[in-house]
Amino acid sequence: MPTPIARFDIPYAHWSLKVGRDAPAPGEIVAQIADLEQGIHNLVLTPTGSVPTEPEKGCDVMDYIDRPPAVAIPALTETIWEGLNRWHPRIVVGSVQVTHDPSDREFSRYACPIFWGPRESILAEFIRTVVPLSRSEIARRLGAGTVF
Repeated sequence: MPTPIARFDIPYAHWSLKVGRDAPAPGEIVAQIADLEQGIHNLVLTPTGSVPTEPEKGCDVMDYIDRPPAVAIPALTETIWEGLNRWHPRIVVGSVQVTHDPSDREFSRYACPIFWGPRESILAEFIRTVVPLSRSEIARRLGAGTVF
C-alpha cells in the first residue's frame, strides 16, 4: 500500500482526494484536468439535499431517469447545466447533450456528454521558467558568429 502524500507536498494548486468505486489507495489524489472531471461526475451524480453543509448542491437527475425522453431530456439538460454553472466555477460549460437509446423501452438509461473547458483563470497559474542571461548564453543561442 502506498504511503499517503502529505498535503503540503502536493505540487498542484487544483487537486482533491480521489473518490469512486475503484477503491482508491488512502491519500490518492486527482489533479488538474482529472480533478475537474471528478468534480463534474460528483456534482451531476449528487442528489440535491444530500450534502448537509450545502443542501442546494447537486443535480436532481433521479427525478427524470424513468420518464419518457420528451420529458427527461430537456429536464436533465437544464438541471445539469444549472448545477454545473452554479457549483463548478472552475469550468466553462459549452453544452450538455443528454441522449437516450431508443432500444431502452424502460427509459432507465440516458447518456450525458458534457462539453466543457477549464476557466482561463485556472490555466493562468504562474509557472517558473529560469532564463539564463549572459553574453555567452545569448551568443550561443544566436550562433557562434554573433558579436555584441
